[in-house]
Amino acid sequence: MKNFLIIIFILLSGLMFAQSGYQMIIQGSVDDAVMNPVYSPDGNNIAYTKSGYTGIWIYNLRTQSTKQITDEPAAGYAFKWSSDSRSILTRVAKYEDTRRFNAVKIFDIETGKSKQLTDYKSMMPYLPQWADGDSKVYLPEKGNDEVYVTDKKKNERMNSNNVIFEKNNRLVVKNLSDNSEKTFEPIKDAEYINISTSPDNTKIVFEVMGGNMYVMNPDGTNLVDLGKGNRPRWSFDSRNIIYMITEDDGQDFTASDIFMINSNGTEKKNLTNTPNLIEMNPCFAPDGKAVAFDVLNDGSIYLMNIE
Repeated sequence: MKNFLIIIFILLSGLMFAQSGYQMIIQGSVDDAVMNPVYSPDGNNIAYTKSGYTGIWIYNLRTQSTKQITDEPAAGYAFKWSSDSRSILTRVAKYEDTRRFNAVKIFDIETGKSKQLTDYKSMMPYLPQWADGDSKVYLPEKGNDEVYVTDKKKNERMNSNNVIFEKNNRLVVKNLSDNSEKTFEPIKDAEYINISTSPDNTKIVFEVMGGNMYVMNPDGTNLVDLGKGNRPRWSFDSRNIIYMITEDDGQDFTASDIFMINSNGTEKKNLTNTPNLIEMNPCFAPDGKAVAFDVLNDGSIYLMNIE
């Protein structure tokens, strides 16, 4: 009887996916889910992780081949592609008994070799960022922030030298050229998460813990309330933001759909609108014509055309 019910679930799930028009590109399972897909800037690869953000894999869209570049815990959380699509920056973890230690590493996606920028530390609450055209990595700290040299050639096309992060319930915009720093409190007493700068460096999107998403200029002006949403990501042309709106029962996700909205808060669209599927963690393709995302129901990663 149990096997019969599993078969029925698989058949119904397949029908739902067929009706949705999604294309599965990376197959996972409920017990071994693949998740958090992120396109490389050149559009050739998608990096992703697995349940618990363990490890990073690279899926080549041309050859449809997959390779793993690390199996380290936490490596798949908030990792960042370099602008030349050759490297991935992330914060990894290791455990000694019950104690967690973190370090910052850069992975070469071709060789899988890593460059470790920091020692393993028991306190690393912030995430690393590419800086100065990828020639440096900036790591906020509780005390003095740290800057590390990456050995990558500076990308001169990246004309902004700002890094943006949250510290002490403030948004901090720091200019590494002159070491100047500005702090903002756009929403009083809020905790800011999932902060991201638009590719053209003219806007910042962020999420308020337990609240809405917002966009503002790097100088703190022109604050726009985007409404409810989670894990916003920019389109590569900086015009649109893609995100998810989730529901949960206090323990597990019970529903999720993927939405797109203009950076000025107009033309909000539900791209999925499937009550029986839980679509999460969307990411734009560089050409803006497709979206990659994962589906909690079957633990796989899909593509959806949005033209």
